[in-house]
Amino acid sequence: MGCEQIPSYDPTEDQTLSPEIRALLGVDAIYNQVLAVVEQMSFAKDLPDPAKRLVIRLDAPMRLGDLARVSNVLPSTLTALVDLLEAEGLAERKRDPSDRRAWLLTLTEKGHARRAEMAQKAAEVFHAITGFDAAETAAFAELTDKARRNLHETLSNRSRK
Repeated sequence: MGCEQIPSYDPTEDQTLSPEIRALLGVDAIYNQVLAVVEQMSFAKDLPDPAKRLVIRLDAPMRLGDLARVSNVLPSTLTALVDLLEAEGLAERKRDPSDRRAWLLTLTEKGHARRAEMAQKAAEVFHAITGFDAAETAAFAELTDKARRNLHETLSNRSRK
């Protein structure tokens, strides 16, 4: 999978900018290119982006409340997305055996197949866009995990004030 859009500038021209600004520009460029490529993909055009994100997140059954929290969506929004995934035969709700009051969302066999396809395509797109090898990808993932944790903590602290 190749990058279809050619950037209108050469990043080597940005060497006089601070590392922070260059990092922000890099993340922005990666994000925009990923969006452009994903929009062109036909493998999941039948699902809205928030539903695709749920499928990708569901590597194991998850409580609906936890899924809403980690997906950063309102419970009412999650309910509509879960209804869609169930209608498409990709997921199903099951009672949580450890707490019969709670519901788990789990992928069906069709959902697991769709998730595997989406994960493979995502990996191809990511590597084509970034040019990262496996070690660079792992290092980038660690850095973005750290940034996401910090963002979560920062926003949580702000909401408590």
